[in-house]
Amino acid sequence: MATPTPFDEIQREITEFERIIENTLSEQLDYMQILRGELIEARVLDITENEVFFDIGQKQEGVCPLSEFDEKPQIGSYVKVMLVKGRGIEGNSIVSRKEAAIREAWERINEAYRNNLPLSGKIVSELNNNKGYIVDLGGLKLFLPKSHVGLKTKNRMPRLKSGDLIDFKVLKIDENRRSAIISRKKIQEDINHEKWQQFLSTYKEDDIVEGTITKVLSFGLFVRILDLEGLVHIKDISWKNNFPFRKFYSKGDKVSVKILQIVPNENRISLGIKQLTEDPWIWALRELKEEDIISGTVTTIADYGAFVEIREGLEGLIHVSELSWSNKKKHPKHFFKTGDIIEVKIINIDQENKRIGLSYKQAKENPWKKFMELYKVGDVLEGRITSITKFGAFVEILDEVEGLIHFNDYSWDDKSDKKMLKKNDKVKFKVLAIDIENKKISCGIKQLYPSPLELLSTKYKKGDILEGKITGVSDFGLFVDIGEGYEGLVHISKIPLKKGEKLQDKYKVGDVIKTVLLKIEPDKKKISLSIKDFERRKEKDLVNQYLKNDTATYTLGNILKQTIEENKYD
Repeated sequence: MATPTPFDEIQREITEFERIIENTLSEQLDYMQILRGELIEARVLDITENEVFFDIGQKQEGVCPLSEFDEKPQIGSYVKVMLVKGRGIEGNSIVSRKEAAIREAWERINEAYRNNLPLSGKIVSELNNNKGYIVDLGGLKLFLPKSHVGLKTKNRMPRLKSGDLIDFKVLKIDENRRSAIISRKKIQEDINHEKWQQFLSTYKEDDIVEGTITKVLSFGLFVRILDLEGLVHIKDISWKNNFPFRKFYSKGDKVSVKILQIVPNENRISLGIKQLTEDPWIWALRELKEEDIISGTVTTIADYGAFVEIREGLEGLIHVSELSWSNKKKHPKHFFKTGDIIEVKIINIDQENKRIGLSYKQAKENPWKKFMELYKVGDVLEGRITSITKFGAFVEILDEVEGLIHFNDYSWDDKSDKKMLKKNDKVKFKVLAIDIENKKISCGIKQLYPSPLELLSTKYKKGDILEGKITGVSDFGLFVDIGEGYEGLVHISKIPLKKGEKLQDKYKVGDVIKTVLLKIEPDKKKISLSIKDFERRKEKDLVNQYLKNDTATYTLGNILKQTIEENKYD
């Protein structure tokens, strides 16, 4: 077999690279093909001046122009959108509320056609040739022929104008054009005059009546009252957004409804179920106020917080920043799960945008306030290590109050053992500093014991004579090893030098010298020594020796000369 050349190796790498790229693109295309054109129940994440952002599932976000909405949606509500253009595993996908509305409208038209059901639409224009009207239903344009505008009155066809809302039935569907031929006249022909007379003589708008559900459809419930049917539209079933009404209502169920509107000439009775109860926002503005502590049920948990139902159709948001008093942020799922009943504090009521801000942490006592009442700097406490970081260990002091033990405060060793503490260890520590504004507490273990210099200060006192070996000579003084691992400094100002004499010429590393201890500063880790003070001490001792000597011929000069000679051979 021939040995591969460098060219062969390069070609093999290029082929492998092309295969990886092809596989990656294939995975992205597969992902997009799964969702493109499908209707998605998406949750509103954010609304800007021109766009609406959605969570469309599978860790993907979608964006849609705000102009595609008749009414501005609420953050947290669910809206059906259609995926127009996927962005694979990166970026935002393009979604459309308008296209979703058209898809939903087309499904309603098909459903109505199959079941001979009435629909409602809006006149958008009259054809120039006076042959009928164009009717809009969810963005679809339907044709209402002049002959099906309605029943003649005094041999005259009824006149309609743009903006009129009408009820109609579907006569024919055009699948290719996604349009249909509709009839308003057919509905009017179906009206039973006697039934209507009986209904109108019995009921009026705002009456609360009992009826029987005859159909459960995607857009609402048909309810029979006497011998007529009325529609409870999906938006009039519950104050809740995206209420799963099909789980709660079935064909044949008896149900109480409120008559919202009666339009005999359109054969239309509009009914409502949610109107049997008070609008939750009217209740909220009357009964709730900021700073109130209330209970609610967790309905949705997201990365940015949790939604809590205060009353049917009325939800508030606990932002992640309002979950805990601790500086360590955790996902809402660590605090509760869907269905939990919790107490929260109302921190904001935005009537205009219909938003309620809630706080979980403020419904409880502020542990930092309790900490300040119980503890102070210098207190010795005991706690459990909750986590280890790259700069130290966090220790629990109170629930949601932690202190930091920095690695440097583990022990008095120059290099602390960073593995000295482990998670869940119980340790004693001292409170070193409290920053209540930034919610930070500094703690230490080594501060429980005297530092080496503090121990040294109990062994030696100011003025003691210490002998040591020079370990370093610098421009500002001498470093002296005084034993037991301690090093002191003789500052140049404390060294006797003759005029023109250099420190480096007089003293060398390894020389043994005597000094006087000036001070030990444990906080600054400094030991200050003096040779001058030692020399003065020697001179003072000589003077005292002279004064005590009884021999007159033994002069001070003799003593000094003798001392100089002795020092010469030391």
